[in-house]
Amino acid sequence: AKERTSDYFCDKNNDAMMTCAALLRRMTTIKTTNTITAARYCCSCFLNANTHHHHGNNRKRSKRGRRTLASFTSDTTTTTTTTNAPLRIVSWNVNGLRGTMKKHPHFVKDLYEKTRFDILCVQETKMQEGNVGEMLAVIEDDEDENDDDKGPGGLHHNQNDQLAAYFSCSTARKGYSGVAMITRPDVKFTSKPREGFHQRALDEADFEKTEENLEAFHLFNREGRVMTCELEKAVIINTYVPNSGEGLKRLRERIEVWEPAMKAHVSCLREDMMKEEEEKAIVWVGDFNVAHEKRDLWGNWTQNETSAGFTPEERLAFSNQLKDLRLTDSFRYRHPTADDKFTYWSYRAKSRERNRGWRIDYALVSDTMKENIKDAFIVSDFLGSDHCPLGVELRV
Repeated sequence: AKERTSDYFCDKNNDAMMTCAALLRRMTTIKTTNTITAARYCCSCFLNANTHHHHGNNRKRSKRGRRTLASFTSDTTTTTTTTNAPLRIVSWNVNGLRGTMKKHPHFVKDLYEKTRFDILCVQETKMQEGNVGEMLAVIEDDEDENDDDKGPGGLHHNQNDQLAAYFSCSTARKGYSGVAMITRPDVKFTSKPREGFHQRALDEADFEKTEENLEAFHLFNREGRVMTCELEKAVIINTYVPNSGEGLKRLRERIEVWEPAMKAHVSCLREDMMKEEEEKAIVWVGDFNVAHEKRDLWGNWTQNETSAGFTPEERLAFSNQLKDLRLTDSFRYRHPTADDKFTYWSYRAKSRERNRGWRIDYALVSDTMKENIKDAFIVSDFLGSDHCPLGVELRV
């Protein structure tokens, strides 16, 4: 697939966008050994196109631009961020990536400019492997002639830069669930991102291995709900926790299967670190589909105790995960007295305008690292979904 890029080069921004999209559509038909489709989206072609657009007579092909326009990767990396700068992780449930792209077509760039993320974790993409190439369309060409003056803080700060996007798509049901990670070029993994529960999670999960429970476990694992990546100093877990659903039809499976499975997943990661004699921060982000405390819900607490996301069972399970896995809610740690801070608002009854919301998205950090939480934030004015982004900045 990488060799196909060698003959592609564009001298106009629009042509570059169209060529990239077409190429990726062709390349996504290639079968990979892992359901995660790892696509490196190179920004070089846009920068080169921009340069030629402003310096019309210089039509010489850029070696860097033509060779790295786009490529699939599945190899293991061995390096990580080269500076000691804090790690900034942002999480956002986009409630359908295609819909978000229509409402906010350049959300990756805009969200980067607003948060300066190193890793963006996305939930509920509702995408399939065959259309992950559409992700390229959200990366906007920078129209500044002096792009190189942006320095390391710019999203496209030099022609060697790439954004890497990793998708875990639901194979159980089309247009459903799904998570993704988008990373800056200077953030490298010590091993490639993995989807699903840890390979030992089923054996170690504390639930009765009945046929019904095993079916629920494997279904969760095929719904594209979990992605884990490792850096030199941190393990990042991106999850989309199952909604208990209308009439609480999935509440039992969520409490009795999902929660023990995720506890086993995190525990297995810790065991792996102990075997390697490594001490890494665990950062678990995503849409947890539960408002933990009363102040995490705008009101109607008694009525909502029978609604998905605020049942006593879900709230207790979340409390137990924090306690048993020794994790800290980073936003509550940094803002212990904050009220009326939410991450989700129903589309009904102008809930967002009235701030009748729920805080159901979190960034959890190992208790041992909580003093290293430099910042935790909610970007409530960022639009494009019924959720808003949130993030954590951690010294690792």
